[in-house]
Order: sequence, then structure tokens, then C-alpha cells
Amino acid sequence: MDKIIEVLQQRDAFVIVGHRDPDGDSLGSSLALGLALEQMGKRTAVISADPLFAAYRRLPDSDRIRVVSTAPDGFPVAVFIECNAMERSGIGGFDGRLIVNIDHHANNPHFGDVNWVDPSIAAVGVMVYRLLVELGVDITPAIATHLYVAILTDTGSFRYSNTDAEAFRVSGELVRLGVEPATVAEAIYENVPADKVRLLAAGLGSLRMEAGGRVASMVLDSATLEASPGKPDTEGIVNHGKAIDGVSVSLLFKEVEVGHYRISLRSDESVDVAAIAGTFGGGGHPRAAGCMVAGDLTHARREILGAVRRALGIAEGDA
Repeated sequence: MDKIIEVLQQRDAFVIVGHRDPDGDSLGSSLALGLALEQMGKRTAVISADPLFAAYRRLPDSDRIRVVSTAPDGFPVAVFIECNAMERSGIGGFDGRLIVNIDHHANNPHFGDVNWVDPSIAAVGVMVYRLLVELGVDITPAIATHLYVAILTDTGSFRYSNTDAEAFRVSGELVRLGVEPATVAEAIYENVPADKVRLLAAGLGSLRMEAGGRVASMVLDSATLEASPGKPDTEGIVNHGKAIDGVSVSLLFKEVEVGHYRISLRSDESVDVAAIAGTFGGGGHPRAAGCMVAGDLTHARREILGAVRRALGIAEGDA
């Protein structure tokens, strides 16, 4: 953290980038850092490979996000937020820049010139909060709101196993600094677009219980996803399988293009789904991870379910 503070103080222009399909932690942490650096007199650009989902477009400063495929010139320092690999940003053009890497994924390979990677921290929003305190910037209500969104969403509204005392302490301080929790919750969790509800209905309609009820799986095929106007918002759908009594692992198979499935995995304390995703070139957190599998649905299900069964200690022929 000290090395990153030195870079932020000494350099003048920063491009800030999160991962594809930005979630609350990636987005909130990026916007908070961008606003803080501008308060320090720095030039910033906050970029994303993908447009924001509707819930996040209702948050303050969301219009500051620039959707690009190549990082803009004129910003010699690139700060990657919650990216466990440069490729996960979906953006190119970082050659020749100083790379700062701030993340809490355990499988982050420390790809930056300066790295701060700590899997023990609940959200990157907590890490950025620590940075801003050390930098002595004024944490305005807008900055506080972005950091609160980061922590709220990455702890699953303080329900996930990564929730700890620091997450509660920092969130309480952010409320003191001007966050309105009810307003944030309404923006993120209510006023859900009808098309997202239809995707949830399609996913639940495909629900299968496997491995003696310990695994729940859902499928969204390419036709269903393409029928959704704009970018399909599937965030959170996999959690509905995990909420079923007795389920240890929930899976959502999304056919992002014909013959290519992006799989979201969620689990309880008995299974490390990041390890499972890692065997397929993916990654994430022990209780929330993702990966890609090429092939038809039968192949994708066989590969992923086989790995999940082995992690659960359930033989292939068992129920």
C-alpha cells in the first residue's frame, strides 16, 4: 500500500480500469479512487470494456465511465481494480504504462509493476478506503457512497463468508460520512428491469437438482440471452440456486455464444469453487467463481459437474 500511495502522490495522470461486466466492487472502487485523485489535482479516466447494468446506472457519477476497447492516451499510469489478470479488463493498449494492481483475488499473479493483493480483505472498496485515509483526502458523500456500494455488493449485503468486522466498521464510517443505505439498496436491489426478471424466470425454469440435492444447476442458452434487449443482466441469478435448502454448490451455465459456456459457481463452506474454476482457466473467490468451457451443453455439464462431484466427495455413480 505504501508503494501505491507513493505512485498516486508523485504521478499526475491515471487511467483506472476494472474487470469486464463491472460489478459493485469494481465499479464503486474505481469511481471512488477517480474522484479522490481528482480532488488531489490529478487527471483521471475511469474506463470499462462493457456498459453498466441498469442498477449501477442509477448511482451517482455512473456517467463518468467511458466504455472503450483501448485505453486512452495521455495517462501514463494504469490502475487495475479487482482484476485478477490484465486480460480480465477486456481492454488493450496498456503497453509502456506503469501498472498498479489492487485486488483481493487469491489467484492474482501480481501482474503489475506495483501490486497490492490481499485475499483476506472483504472487498477492494475496503482497500481503497484505507488508501484514501492514508492520502488524507476528503471522503465526500459521493466517494463514501461508491465505497459503500463496493463493500455492500461484494459481501452479498453482508451475508457472504468474507464479511468481517472491518467491513462493518468501514461501512459504518461511510454512513457517518453521508451514505444513505436505504437509497443505495433501492438503487441496486429494487426497480429491477423486467428483462432481468424474465432471465431469472428462464433460469429457474431450467433448474435441476443433482448429486443428492447438493448441487443446483441452471442454464441460459444463447437464444434466451440474445432475446434480452441490450446486455443481458444475469448478476445474482446463480445465488437463487445456492439459497435452496441442502445445496452446497450452485451453477449457472450461460451460453455466451454457440458452443461456449460461461459458468458461474457459488458454494457454501464445504467447497472451494475458485479451485474448481481454476482447473478450467477461470478463478475468483472460494465461495464465488467463474470459468469458460467450450463445447455443447452436455460436455460443459459433464466437465463441471464431474469436478464439483469430486470436490464434494461424491462418486460419479452415486445419486
